[in-house]
Amino acid sequence: MAELLRNGAVFIHVPKCGGNWVREALRQSGLWRCRIGYKHSTPEQIDDVWRFHRWQFIRHLPTRPDVTPGRLRRSFKFAFVRNPITWYESWWKFMAGDWHPWEADRWHPQRPIDDCGDDDFNRFVENVLRERPGYVSEMYGWYARGLDFVGRAEHLADDLHRALGRCGLNVELGTLRRVPATNVSEPRCGAPVWDSAVLRRVIAAEAPAITRYGYDEATEELRREHA
Repeated sequence: MAELLRNGAVFIHVPKCGGNWVREALRQSGLWRCRIGYKHSTPEQIDDVWRFHRWQFIRHLPTRPDVTPGRLRRSFKFAFVRNPITWYESWWKFMAGDWHPWEADRWHPQRPIDDCGDDDFNRFVENVLRERPGYVSEMYGWYARGLDFVGRAEHLADDLHRALGRCGLNVELGTLRRVPATNVSEPRCGAPVWDSAVLRRVIAAEAPAITRYGYDEATEELRREHA
């Protein structure tokens, strides 16, 4: 979901990257104004809200006359990513035991891997490697265009504090750190355990995002742990 802040900045929610926590932190801090677009809208979809979300936009116009496509295009936009390796773990924990298409009547970023589900973690990852190799790097690319700040889910409070400061909103870091964890997936099929060969293939396939967002060292540690 894209969340409009009181100063006109927009938070873009990349799936499984701490977005529910960010939204709650914004609300508790009094910075949240309203939702814009559909869940997991990309910056492109917000910049062209009239084309992508026309009916929703029209419905909200009477109560938000100052929210215009032009202002949204000029808004400060920020999002969070996570290590692509742990993204696979998180999505599997979220879906395993209950695989189903998401929002079949509209675009959703996980649609390309709808048919990759498997309650065995490594078979799920292998399915993605076969059907959509480098999927997480590709997905992050859909969101990266048009962002003014990209934080990391591993440092949510600190990076949210930085993002808010960049767009002129001052919140105490301690206030953000006191917001409890939100929407943590409880695994229905056990904990994900990597097969070392599968992990090596994923690291190679997701090299673009791993390098772009500074996860090389953390990923190498994971590789050594599973060697």
